[in-house]
Amino acid sequence: MKGFVKGLVTLLLISFAFFLGFHLGKEKVKDKIPKFQDDLDRPA
Repeated sequence: MKGFVKGLVTLLLISFAFFLGFHLGKEKVKDKIPKFQDDLDRPA
């Protein structure tokens, strides 16, 4: 039973780290994309 709980916690930590890295990676990609909406808001 103790080994099962330890494995479950390990799996939970690994999946949390994966999703955290995935989220931060998406934020970095979004920052590289220029913001076209800001250009449209400015009056010509």
